[in-house]
Amino acid sequence: MNKKKSYKNSFSKKIFFSIIILIFFIFITEILTRTFIYLVTKDLKTFQFGINKNVKIHLNHLIKLKINLIDLSEINASVNQLNKNNNIKNNNDKLLVWAFGGSTTKGNICGKNASSWTKELSNLNKNIKTINYGQNGIDSYVSLQILQKNIKSNKKVPDVIIWAHKFNEINVIYQGVKKDPNNLLISNKDTKKRKIYFKILQADLTLESNFLFYKVLKNIIITSNRKIIRSFTNQHLNPNLKNSDFAYAAKNFEINTKSAIEISKKIGVKSFYLISLPSKKEYQTKMKDKFFKHYYMSIDNIIEESSVKFLDLSKNKSFLSKENTLFCDEVHKTYRANKLVAKLLRLYIKEFK
Repeated sequence: MNKKKSYKNSFSKKIFFSIIILIFFIFITEILTRTFIYLVTKDLKTFQFGINKNVKIHLNHLIKLKINLIDLSEINASVNQLNKNNNIKNNNDKLLVWAFGGSTTKGNICGKNASSWTKELSNLNKNIKTINYGQNGIDSYVSLQILQKNIKSNKKVPDVIIWAHKFNEINVIYQGVKKDPNNLLISNKDTKKRKIYFKILQADLTLESNFLFYKVLKNIIITSNRKIIRSFTNQHLNPNLKNSDFAYAAKNFEINTKSAIEISKKIGVKSFYLISLPSKKEYQTKMKDKFFKHYYMSIDNIIEESSVKFLDLSKNKSFLSKENTLFCDEVHKTYRANKLVAKLLRLYIKEFK
């Protein structure tokens, strides 16, 4: 009996010390990883990753040491500065345009000289003043918050609002709905069957958003194994996702966009344009029968209910040739492409002529 008890105690001690060693190993590995990232980014906020949820780190290319650190709290600071500049340079004779979207609207992703389509639009027509509220990685919900904030802080109402959300909208499938989740009347009959899969994915995202060593390790695995990329792209586009998941994301986009349109009408915005920005043909093909078909259904619903205008630049033939000079990846545009978007907007939007 004593031998059995002694064995149990010995085994428990081994388990305990093994856990302590594992925790210590994870701690040291995490510190070393964060130090490495800090040496690359030269930003002390690296050590706040996981603790400060506003701090996001994007491993664009580890081998080339292309690592971006973003503090989402700086979005508010950026918005406030834009508002300050707008009030200082408030020229009543200029057409005021507010642009909303993700990194494909913010611009400069394909290099410092890549510019943005909003900047190029102002360059093409000096009578247009554009304020670019686009931010990396955000979806329509965040833009809705930015819009509401600016209505209160801006003295001048914009003449035109351009809403260019699309690519980041599927993030809601994994990150969850932050606004009116009960309004998403989407049938998820097969959710139970995939419950384990989503639990694993949720654990994966939790680890990735809190531990830099895990994020780096995952990035290395993905980069070295192209087969895994299909399961873990930057937007987590997994082949196990079903129609209901993409419909869920599109419905969320629809709800946020309708709210933005309603607010815009109340404050007296003259025109509200929905814009579908271009992407590489390969990406369009990949997403056509997945998110995009639901996105276009939501666009139809929005137009029918709100009577706003929609411009689909993704189907413009100009972007289907010489893609290598227009995109640096699947969706981000070079200077040439941003300038082309600006020219097309000036051509199609009556207020810009």
